[in-house]
Amino acid sequence: MRKINLVLIVPLLTFSFKSNAVHDFPAGSNVSKLRHWIQQNVQGTVTALDTNEPLVGVTVSLKGKQGSAVTNSEGKFTISAERGDVLIFSMLNFVKQEIVIDDQIQRLSIKLERSSEGLDEVVVVGYGVQKKATLTGSVASVQGDVLKRSPAVSVTNSLAGLMPGLVATNRSGEPGSDVSSLLIRGVNTTGSTSPLVVVDGIQNPPGWQRINQNDIESVNILKDASAAIYGAQAANGVILITTKRGKSGKPIINYSMNMGLNQPTRTPKLANSALFAEYVNDLLVQGGQSPRYTEEEIAKFKSGSDPNYPNIDWFQEVLKNISTQQIHNLNLRGGSEKVRYSISGSYTNQNSIFKKGIHDYDGFTVRSNIDADVTNNFTVSVDLNSVYNNRIRPGTQDAWYWLNALPFVPVYYENGLPSAGIENGYNPAVMVTDAAGKNTLNDKNYNIKGGFNWKILKVEGLELNGYLVYTDGYAYDKRWRTPWTVYNYDRSTDEYIPMTGGAIVSPDLAIRTDKTDGIFYNLKLSYTRTFKDHFISAFIAGEQSSSKSNYQRTFRRNFLSTSIDEMFAGDPATQESDGMSYDFGRQSLFGRVSYNYKEKYLIDFNARYDGSFAFAPKKRFGFFPGLSVAWIASKDLFPESEIINELKVRGSVGQLGNDAINPYQYLASYNLGLQYGYHFGQTPKSSLGAVPNVTPNPDITWEVATISNIGLDASFMNRAFELTFDVFKQKRSNILALRVLEIPAYTSLSLPTENIGEVENTGIETSLKYNRFASDDFKFSVGGNFGFSKNKVLSLSEADNVPAYQKAEGKLVGADLFYQATGIFRTEEELANSPIFPGSKVGDLRYKDVNENGIIDAGDRVRMDRSNIPQITFGLNANLQYKNFSMFINFAGQAKAWQYFHQNARIAVNGLEDLIANRWQPGSLDSKYPRIPTLSEPGEPSGLKSTFWLQNASFVRLKTLELGYDLDPILVSKLKMSSARIFVNGNNLFTISEIKWYDPEGSSDRGTFYPQSKVFNLGLSVGF
Repeated sequence: MRKINLVLIVPLLTFSFKSNAVHDFPAGSNVSKLRHWIQQNVQGTVTALDTNEPLVGVTVSLKGKQGSAVTNSEGKFTISAERGDVLIFSMLNFVKQEIVIDDQIQRLSIKLERSSEGLDEVVVVGYGVQKKATLTGSVASVQGDVLKRSPAVSVTNSLAGLMPGLVATNRSGEPGSDVSSLLIRGVNTTGSTSPLVVVDGIQNPPGWQRINQNDIESVNILKDASAAIYGAQAANGVILITTKRGKSGKPIINYSMNMGLNQPTRTPKLANSALFAEYVNDLLVQGGQSPRYTEEEIAKFKSGSDPNYPNIDWFQEVLKNISTQQIHNLNLRGGSEKVRYSISGSYTNQNSIFKKGIHDYDGFTVRSNIDADVTNNFTVSVDLNSVYNNRIRPGTQDAWYWLNALPFVPVYYENGLPSAGIENGYNPAVMVTDAAGKNTLNDKNYNIKGGFNWKILKVEGLELNGYLVYTDGYAYDKRWRTPWTVYNYDRSTDEYIPMTGGAIVSPDLAIRTDKTDGIFYNLKLSYTRTFKDHFISAFIAGEQSSSKSNYQRTFRRNFLSTSIDEMFAGDPATQESDGMSYDFGRQSLFGRVSYNYKEKYLIDFNARYDGSFAFAPKKRFGFFPGLSVAWIASKDLFPESEIINELKVRGSVGQLGNDAINPYQYLASYNLGLQYGYHFGQTPKSSLGAVPNVTPNPDITWEVATISNIGLDASFMNRAFELTFDVFKQKRSNILALRVLEIPAYTSLSLPTENIGEVENTGIETSLKYNRFASDDFKFSVGGNFGFSKNKVLSLSEADNVPAYQKAEGKLVGADLFYQATGIFRTEEELANSPIFPGSKVGDLRYKDVNENGIIDAGDRVRMDRSNIPQITFGLNANLQYKNFSMFINFAGQAKAWQYFHQNARIAVNGLEDLIANRWQPGSLDSKYPRIPTLSEPGEPSGLKSTFWLQNASFVRLKTLELGYDLDPILVSKLKMSSARIFVNGNNLFTISEIKWYDPEGSSDRGTFYPQSKVFNLGLSVGF
């Protein structure tokens, strides 16, 4: 081992470092042959000095001569050199290093020291990586070390607030279902809005949402024409997830443990017994009846002195104060110079927020990545990933709605028997137990990926690589429903009368199995070379995928016993079965050409020729190009500036596709079933029949997104400040829609979907980050991001006789029709002199007569330019470190989002305390709310869908907070460990919003959703 000591002097700073050069002599070679070999090729690996991670994109050049190379994804390079040549290793944010080539060097192992200029120097893009300095597209990134600060079970819930342009919305906290829906730059279509997710080159792998954050290297989002490399799947943006791989060095074992306590972020506050009794009396009196409760009885409800007049908070009685979750991850990473490996396993558990609830989720993941150098220029890799999820849910319908039970009805009687709850025996405390049955959902997904990379030495910079992926998925859904028993109490006889709860009279069982398998091929030829001041990188690649899926479903009812939940125990006469299968296929040819001059003028051209199974043979293929350019203006305008370190201007334009539709719409289809057949005989016997389904459209094709983007990247003050800014516009055409709005209903025509819709989306995004290295002991950074996008429907085939104020065209995607509330009728005179909705009384909502016909009817509804998808998203995060202590904070929020609530209360159903306490009452001139809708009568004036019930869903949320401590290295060494860290963190710790009834991310107008959770977590991470 030969050690080379070097000192580099740069402005203001002096760096001293050591480099180790490893000398490997080929077996059986003599000195002459070795010298000849060295004069032709020098190979090596470049890693980071502090983390030993391989560095991608390091430029290796010959000092004073032509010729250079760039390290690949494993940090490896090959370059032609002669004895005495000086190799220069340079990379943004790392200290430059020089090595002299002599006769004893064949293989180099270079370790680069980080400078204070930043750490995120390499960005993953489609089918490759690029240096951040030479990036031309709009790409947002976050590193895995940031994501693992969150105790969220799903990685989707860790992303909110971290990247501009990403909308992450969590609608439910149910174990196994608490996954955020992700949008990139808002909504661009009335069709599928889901982005393409690519994990280590595998497109949309099932279960990717459950990847453990400790296994993630980085998450990158392609938002503009840079996504064109993914063609017909890229119109909604592309999310690239890169997992950690092995590296040369001794094996390192890391174990992390998270033990969390969960509470609902927000649950509704219902009226207490006294308040509800007053409301019931008021409702009865207004209906011409006598009050039900006396003043003495209401006083007893208030005092709580009489057990016969209880005050039951059903949410408090039925829900736990806390539920638990746990996350464990164990990984092993290491390897030799020839073979590197990363093996990881994770386990996750969440349980029910209900006291006796059977909600439960167990998740297991296993990931294995192995890379091996077969020769100096040929590498193979094998990745194995598996995800297993086991969920248990109650067998009956959602229990959240039935928590609006009467406050003076007990959950359980004193003898322990459950009460009848609201109506039909709907007691949620029983419904969430196995007394109502059990829904078991298991899914197992596996994929194995084998790949190779061959450096063709005879042509410098030429590489051939490819991979094959086999996937296998299985899902099992068993729903066992049983009637349950609850009790009514007859106080006069002191008798508990049993009754059957639920909508079924006997047990039933439905089982569905889904099976999917597929195979995916990729082959890519790439070329990378530097000629003096010119850098060129290009590749051409091909892909093909195919898969088969099928499902089977069986059903029986009238089981003799609730003890046997097997299909054989059901009544054979009630047997039902169903099933189908379908095929999927795709072929693609694509490539990219990148060029830059002196890393100052940059251009990237991406293109893909995509063919999808979903369309007719003659409509199957399409071409999707994307062009992006950039100018590093600072090199021309501020070459010697100590203030402006970088100023880059970017621009891009391209066309992308969206083929996420129901396939085979170009074929005629039929509905099959007994209901369509004939019936024969005195004892009718049915035969199978068929009727036409949707009229086929042979011209159906993908949506087309035309995207343009102008951006700016800048850094200042020795890269202490980093700024990005983007302005974008997308026009989505060829959106599938029906012409039913143009064709009268009485024609009974069955119309096909056609590519006739158009949507436009425009917006801006920006982020600003400040890094400060105050001393060796203290470092901190703080950053914020902001994104705004607003869409509007340009065309959706609407009838000409629809009033302009009701048309979808010109409004947000998803905008709905609302009556415009202008206040509350306070007097009879006001009621008599105003247009009214039939049946309106004093105390009801007053609406605007938009069509001025003298009455309020459906023609007065106005399509409001509002939806519950936020137009504005933002985040603020900070990272502080002092000696061994660290703190991470992430705030996330949204604005310009609205949620409609359809609330009610009636004699048999409780309501929100705020709604009942501030309702209109006779004589009220300043009540906050109108007469409360009871829903007992159709078309109640105050219960119409109106702007009065449309609430601002903006919020700011403390998404993540973590405090950590790294144990002293001396103590860690004595404990025979390489590292040890303890931390406490939390998720969704508090929320500021105008909506107080429910969590502002919820989308149910009744608030009947499993609430999101705030998590208080204690964690430990150790390495050996």
